[in-house]
Amino acid sequence: MVLITIGASGRGLYPAPLTWVALATIPPPAEPIRPGDQARRPPDPDRSAPQPMHLAVARSLPRLLPLAIAVALLGAGLVLTAGSPAEAQSVPNQVTIEGTAENKWVPADAAVRPGGTVTFEITGGTTHPVFSGDGSDIEKSDGKFNASDCTIANMTKVGDSCEVKFPKAGTFPYFCQVHVAQGMKGTITVGTTAAAATTTTQGEDGGAVVETPSAAAPPSSGRPAIYWAGWGLFALGALLALALIALYVRFWPGFSRPKS
Repeated sequence: MVLITIGASGRGLYPAPLTWVALATIPPPAEPIRPGDQARRPPDPDRSAPQPMHLAVARSLPRLLPLAIAVALLGAGLVLTAGSPAEAQSVPNQVTIEGTAENKWVPADAAVRPGGTVTFEITGGTTHPVFSGDGSDIEKSDGKFNASDCTIANMTKVGDSCEVKFPKAGTFPYFCQVHVAQGMKGTITVGTTAAAATTTTQGEDGGAVVETPSAAAPPSSGRPAIYWAGWGLFALGALLALALIALYVRFWPGFSRPKS
């Protein structure tokens, strides 16, 4: 076998003779990567595989969290809006009772808070002195409250008035000393809540008839329905938000959980 040597006449041009065998073993140059070549690459099996069900659920949980927070905030707003009982249910600190020309107290029954004041004022007729008691003895008071400023000397004409303070809770009947036989009497209820008061009317024979409210009437809670609806929405939104957070932590692969 004859080897053909390609060389040069000058010394040191090539460190070793280049033969056809050496040329045959030289690898071809690498093909350059063109811009469209990556689009023709086969898909990555890890990315093209369908995601597990728990991972898909975990990805959708953050989208539901704002809805849960919105429901909770809506409920809190309703609770704050309708939080306190209606003002009409509250007991005032001061009440005015008028003595009329028909020989009646208007209103006959009233309620005040402990330490409150009741003002008796003559708006019609004459001589309406105020006594403490149920009127069974028109000559003297039962002494349950101090009506010394409401005697006949101070309550004789239209425009006269007197004030009575009630420092303690309780029920205090009163009457007009002059017109008690015509049913001019009433009751002052002192307390922090408005109790059902009795109503005094005049009977056919001229005597006083006391009408009590029905015992079957349930007490009012003073809370509107929207108040309880607000609490329900707040609880629903809060529980839903906690459940979403717990599910996200449970199924999201980024959270490491200790193995048992």
